[in-house]
Amino acid sequence: MSMTTALRFESGNLGQTLQKSLEREHQRILKDEQQAQRVKDINLDVDSNLKAEWAENLEEASMKKMYKINLDKIKHELDYGKKSFVMVRRAALQELLEKEHKQYEMELRNMEKAFYVKRT
Repeated sequence: MSMTTALRFESGNLGQTLQKSLEREHQRILKDEQQAQRVKDINLDVDSNLKAEWAENLEEASMKKMYKINLDKIKHELDYGKKSFVMVRRAALQELLEKEHKQYEMELRNMEKAFYVKRT
């Protein structure tokens, strides 16, 4: 051990080796910091991609929900349309029947006849 200590201080080349070792250590630290920054950047990219994918899925789910709601509204509107159409048609048929009844009643009256009406 004493020989390496003495050799280290006595040799002129060993000082350059120490400088090279320090330089290598410094370069290794810089590479480690660069690598850590790259890992951090990749993690940020992955995180932002996950958030973007979540937002897209949320938008897609929202659109599907709105489509279903609109489909239900259209179905109800069609049902109400059918019901109102039936009501209008019934009213028109009722009016036609009343008109025909009055016409037959007038024809029978002209012939001095009448409809039979059962009185109870």
